[in-house]
Amino acid sequence: MDDYLAECSTQHGAHLAALKLHRVQTAAPALWGMPYASMIAIVRRQRQRAPKMKRRSKTDSLLALIGRLPDEWQPGLVARMGSEPGNRKLKWSADHLNSVTHALLRWLAWCDGSGNDIRPAGMTFHAYACDLSAEGVSKRSASDYLGRILSGYSTACDPGFASVACEHVISGLNARGKVEGRPTKTGEQLVGASTIFDLGMEIVGNARALGPRDLFAARDYRNGLLLALAAAVPQRARALSHFEIGRTIMLLEWPCLHVRLPGSALKLREYEKEYGGYDRVLESPGLWDAIDEYNRVFRPLFDDGNAMFPSILEVGARVSAARLGCLVGNLTHAHLGVRVSVHRVRDNVATEASEELLGGGYIAPVLLDNRNPATTMASYDHAQGVRAARDHIKFVASRRSYSSTLRL
Repeated sequence: MDDYLAECSTQHGAHLAALKLHRVQTAAPALWGMPYASMIAIVRRQRQRAPKMKRRSKTDSLLALIGRLPDEWQPGLVARMGSEPGNRKLKWSADHLNSVTHALLRWLAWCDGSGNDIRPAGMTFHAYACDLSAEGVSKRSASDYLGRILSGYSTACDPGFASVACEHVISGLNARGKVEGRPTKTGEQLVGASTIFDLGMEIVGNARALGPRDLFAARDYRNGLLLALAAAVPQRARALSHFEIGRTIMLLEWPCLHVRLPGSALKLREYEKEYGGYDRVLESPGLWDAIDEYNRVFRPLFDDGNAMFPSILEVGARVSAARLGCLVGNLTHAHLGVRVSVHRVRDNVATEASEELLGGGYIAPVLLDNRNPATTMASYDHAQGVRAARDHIKFVASRRSYSSTLRL
């Protein structure tokens, strides 16, 4: 088949050759069976392999970003990229360092445009927060931005700098932000973890019914597994991007699955990632069967790798964490009518656990792998409110009318 495609490409061009092979692939299931259709899909995929451009590493990208700051500020931030001897807690994660650097760049631009001193002060922090609010930034986000600026300034420019006035502005914004709530989270997004899991398995079933005819069926199967796994293993998008069959997700004796993630895939402090991790055993017959079939039949259509969520555009690459979050939102919006982010899926798991499980308020933090139970308290409180509202509706309905025999 590979020889046929090469010869056809020489005679008619690569585009027409791919079109001819696609037509052969469409008829292959009826003529020779699904295995031959899968083989043709793999050949087509391999012919798409092109030389990859070398991507800039995260370290190089961070160094380039820090290089946009004043020269005297750069050594302090660069030092946070490595751990100093005897104190690993000084090391920052690449994501946090990236956020702090961006916050400092925006702060410098604002100070330059408004004529304010770059040295943080209570009045300038308040003025900056007002401008952020005018741009539509929430109180909680403004508090985060100011906290990063203060942290970065005391690290890069003036080591040991502290300001009670700045801390007061940050804490005030944070308190008001908690009262306002998060604008990115709405009650409509609480559709239930089981609903999301069932939707994922439904998409898997639809792709299974079509059979492994082409890469698009494999893509649908992959997307269904993404939703199901996001609900079954309520981790962040960063962790989902590390899912790899046989390495981080292993099929044990049916119907058990072993999920083991390194600390680098989790939201932990940098010095905790060396010994931290996620290690769980799940029991799910449907998910076990789906992953097993995906690994045997659909996954090879992408490439010869083991990534659970491979890219459909680039051979040998996996879907990034940011793209996984976008996929989950697109799928839930298309099928459920509401956009549910990956992090909101975690809230759905906590809420459903609090509603349906005995002692769910204690179980939910374990499901979400939160060290502090207060982190899941908002979801638990919401669940208690949902349960109370449900009981109240039943009570009102029972009192609304009653039946009796009228004797005349």
